[in-house]
Amino acid sequence: MMRVEIPVDLLKDRQGDENAELILKLIAFFREARHEWAISPRDVDAVHTFLERHLPVLAESYLLLAQKASMAQAWAPQGGTTGVVRVAGETLAADIRDLERPAVLVVENAIYDWQMIEALARLLGCEDVIDAKEDSRLGVYNGGGKDGATRHAVDHAAQFSRTKRVVLVIDSDSFHPTDRTVNHEKAEAAAREGVRAHVLSFREMENYIPNRVLARQPKKTVGMSSMAKRLESLKTFSPEQRAHFDMKHGFKGKPQKGADQKGRHSGKAGTTYVIPSRHGDLYDEVAEQDLITLQEGFGTDLPDLFLQEVKRGGISERDLDGLGPGAKQELRSMFETIRGVI
Repeated sequence: MMRVEIPVDLLKDRQGDENAELILKLIAFFREARHEWAISPRDVDAVHTFLERHLPVLAESYLLLAQKASMAQAWAPQGGTTGVVRVAGETLAADIRDLERPAVLVVENAIYDWQMIEALARLLGCEDVIDAKEDSRLGVYNGGGKDGATRHAVDHAAQFSRTKRVVLVIDSDSFHPTDRTVNHEKAEAAAREGVRAHVLSFREMENYIPNRVLARQPKKTVGMSSMAKRLESLKTFSPEQRAHFDMKHGFKGKPQKGADQKGRHSGKAGTTYVIPSRHGDLYDEVAEQDLITLQEGFGTDLPDLFLQEVKRGGISERDLDGLGPGAKQELRSMFETIRGVI
């Protein structure tokens, strides 16, 4: 939720009279826990006077709200005012419109990406983000790919007057840990328009799915045997190799013109796999049989499977540890970015 400060001058004398209706609407946001009040203990008396004058019936409950918020502010660490929306007389009406509107999360695919985000939120104790969506305080919008997502995010940001409550989350599409892609440039361009952007460190959303989920599909016996072999080969990867592997399509590849891909063979029919050259030497030390086994990947229905397994209780936060050091920290950072606009 957003943290909002009401300057004490807006509560006093003529300004208090002129802004009373809007100020009370703003305080109602705090009471409904839509946003958080940033207030100093020294300003509580001014709030008391304002409420007694303009809203005597609800003054006691609103005063209690101000006192609690001020105590939280007093105990907050230094720098606790970072990210606070400070309203002013000339911006009050516009600020309220910004705060009243649902926050916006733009992703590449609103179905699959939200399934991933919901599953991860449940694992990491970030259910408040799910609640915000269910309560219509957060809208999730489909970008239809990176280009569309960036455009939609910028368009949504333009609809906010001062506080651009829009987050863009997109894949990095990176083939290597040091790979800086065009998606980073797209995110930076959106950020210049006021959008808060998070580019995933891993290649795609599906790379954050734990191995325990992959062990659950498919249901057919023959498929289970094949999938089990793929999973065993995947487990031979380092965290960096796993993070940039094409989880959906594997190393099957598609024939393309030019030298962007390189193929290697085991000398047997049907055992060709294709490694895009953008991977560099990332997979050079992997046994050829494992690369052959992983040529098919794990399919495109992984996000739904992930979410269902989390809801069923078959996956825990501990399963994310296998993604490598820093993965959970990055995901928590993503959720803080989303929370920062709610």
